Amino acid sequence: MAFKKIKSLSALVLVFLGLFCAQIVISQDINQSLNEAKAFCSSLTNTNRAMAKAAGYDLDKLCSSLESVDMAGLGADEQSETTQLTPRKTISSLLRGDADQSYADKDKRTELLELSEKYGIELDPNLEFDLELEFEEDASAEDEELKPFGYDLFANIPTSFVAPPNIPVSTDYLLGPGDELEILFYGKLNESFTLSINRDGVVDFPELGPLVLAGLSFGEAKEMLKSRVAAQVIGTQVSISMGTLRSMQIFVLGEAYRPGAYTVSSLATISHGLISAGGVTDIASLRNIQLKRAGKTISTLDLYQLLLKGDMSADVRLQSGDVIYIPTVGDLVSIDGQVLRPAIYELKGKTSVQNLIDLAGGLGPRAFGQSARIERINNDGFMTVVDVNLSQSNDRRLRIIDGDHLMIDAVTDLKKNIVSLEGYINHPGDFAWRPGMRINDIITSYDQFPPDVDLNYALLVRETKGGSDIKVLNLNLKSLLDRDQNNANVELMARDKLLFFSAYEERAEILEPILEQLTRQAKLGVSPQIISARGQVRFPGDYPLTPSMKLADMISAAGGLTEGAFQTTTEVSRTDLSSPERATTETISVNLSAESIASFALSALDRALFKTTPDYRDKETIVLTGEVMFPGEYPLNRGETLSSVIERAGGFTEIAHVEAAAFTRESLKSREEKELARLKELLEQQIVAEQIEDSNTEDSKVTAEQQKLREQAIDDLDSTEAVGRLVIPLLEIVSGRAEDVILENGDALHVPKYRQEVSVIGEVQQPTSYFYDKNLNLQDYIDRSGGLLQGADSDSVYLVKASGEVVVPKRKVSGFFRRRLLVEPGDTIVVPLDTDAERLKGVRLLTEVSQIIYQLSLGAAAIRSLK
Repeated sequence: MAFKKIKSLSALVLVFLGLFCAQIVISQDINQSLNEAKAFCSSLTNTNRAMAKAAGYDLDKLCSSLESVDMAGLGADEQSETTQLTPRKTISSLLRGDADQSYADKDKRTELLELSEKYGIELDPNLEFDLELEFEEDASAEDEELKPFGYDLFANIPTSFVAPPNIPVSTDYLLGPGDELEILFYGKLNESFTLSINRDGVVDFPELGPLVLAGLSFGEAKEMLKSRVAAQVIGTQVSISMGTLRSMQIFVLGEAYRPGAYTVSSLATISHGLISAGGVTDIASLRNIQLKRAGKTISTLDLYQLLLKGDMSADVRLQSGDVIYIPTVGDLVSIDGQVLRPAIYELKGKTSVQNLIDLAGGLGPRAFGQSARIERINNDGFMTVVDVNLSQSNDRRLRIIDGDHLMIDAVTDLKKNIVSLEGYINHPGDFAWRPGMRINDIITSYDQFPPDVDLNYALLVRETKGGSDIKVLNLNLKSLLDRDQNNANVELMARDKLLFFSAYEERAEILEPILEQLTRQAKLGVSPQIISARGQVRFPGDYPLTPSMKLADMISAAGGLTEGAFQTTTEVSRTDLSSPERATTETISVNLSAESIASFALSALDRALFKTTPDYRDKETIVLTGEVMFPGEYPLNRGETLSSVIERAGGFTEIAHVEAAAFTRESLKSREEKELARLKELLEQQIVAEQIEDSNTEDSKVTAEQQKLREQAIDDLDSTEAVGRLVIPLLEIVSGRAEDVILENGDALHVPKYRQEVSVIGEVQQPTSYFYDKNLNLQDYIDRSGGLLQGADSDSVYLVKASGEVVVPKRKVSGFFRRRLLVEPGDTIVVPLDTDAERLKGVRLLTEVSQIIYQLSLGAAAIRSLK
């Protein structure tokens, strides 16, 4: 593998080489490089690691070593006040999915080649990779895997423990060779000095001579020195504090992450030794960590006591030559389900079910203690299950053995002894049920509902056959609230649901789950208990069939009949499935009198069609604006004409410009919008097809300018406004000389004031309007607007009359019109875009699209100018 340049990675490696090879006092320049390297390490990414690994470097190892150099090589004033931990992977983190994602060889090769190009690293494209996949857990199982408890505690890259310089030293600290004392004389003598305990445990104390301090506690040494100074140095007092503490060597052995000898501070404890060794391996015991001194076990550290109770009493201070021994893990059990901390735990001594639950933090809020079980390996090598009822003290005292798995189930989501209020009610939800409870015990007042609740229709849904099926009862909410019918106030059963509806909102969403359940519980010989209301009802759709349901109940369920409903009869289609050979359907005509609909009983799958009154139509209107005597929105009679409505509106005002009136129709506007959408879809398809064609050839058939025009055309299609204008001879219509317009719903007529201007729009230098001059012709107005633009189509200039009529000159020579066009007040001169220009040639459909967009845009502009 050959890398020619690695920029920031090279700088980092050079810093490491300089630090480890020189082993000298760090200068300011090296400090700066060191800080840069540390900043790089703190922001390492998988991409950095991949590039470095390809170059033969392990960045994680180098960065951990950088921390060690920082702690050991810098002065006391440069040291951090806390031990910095660099995380490493543990079995727990692997199970969580924190490990670097592994790739197949081909994928890794592609990724490194892309990275080399991105970061400017020259990499041999023929390079072969020999990758070892380190982690191949099924991603779908990661979240389900239990993690061993506690192994993340000391999961750091190994580093020496150096005590911070400003940490207080307790009076029971044992002095030894290498410790320093800070001495201050004051009184008769005023001086300060630092004394170091030599290898013999002696210090040469001024005025006192050699003194043996090794083996004394710091408190004992202070008292002894103060008394000696008071006795031998008359008139002088002494202040004694600890200076630099000695370092010592210890051994961390057994299942340590990095077993070996470590130099630590004299204040180090067992936990500091574990930190120095990077913690423990994934098969280490956390409950039996031993401190050995001179071949004897001095203390045993149970990390569970530290993790679960914060008890550090067994975390004793180390001495030089101590051995921390970490044995392999003991008996393991696991617990899962409804506990606060599901995990794999190590046993210590006899452990009961309750002890294991306590290790796991106790039961969760949804734990169902009566349903728990232990999966256990029995003596013949097969798995067995032991049922456990945590509500029984004997079961809680059951002993847990190696390999057991305790599973605690959750309570079911099924609610018992409740009544539910759902739908259109102020406070829906579940409420306590009691035997003998009736509807009026929970529905008591109109204040429980919004003002527009439907008082004629409500439902009671009741479970049958253990909750697998339901039946539906019809309720009259008004009767319940007025308490005028005793049979409406039925007795409730546990898990009943009461459903309420708005008088003006759709009901399908509330009814959907009920209808689905009724459909599912249908079987051979039993049709779904569903009926259907169609036609002129407020809420057409399907509804549950309730016992003894009549046609009047169906009408209430559907919100009642609309104003357009035929009031005489309705048709009910009924399917007969009684014959095993074939189904038959009959249509029943039912009179819509109150007596008939109250007595006509419905059957499953009945479909009622409520007809529309003949000649009934929804309200249709036309809007008249501008210069009419009484502008406004006018309702239309069937077949009414435009002149009729104008007459109803009082006719035109004296200043009305009737020839310039603009008539628009919604149906035409909808048609134009559909055409715009069709053109946009065709143009997009053509662009994709041409791009595919160009990708298969060396030369593109579409220039950059043409591509830009195509993209602009799509944007213009989105923004182009459909007009829906219908050109009509209004003056001739109202005078009876032309055929009248039969009006449609949504038509609009705008009659502007008399206009004295002529507008020039389109491809001219200055599109604007001019005061009408009878002596000017079409070409004169164009000249006044600065003449034509380069992209104008001079052969297609046309005149839009005030009425909307388009007049096109018949012949043209050298830019001057041979036939004089009569330009009148309110006219608009349109100079279109030259769609036959060279830049549009070769681009199919673009010419047609450009013309349509242009014409619609100009039409919209013309209508806006009228208003």
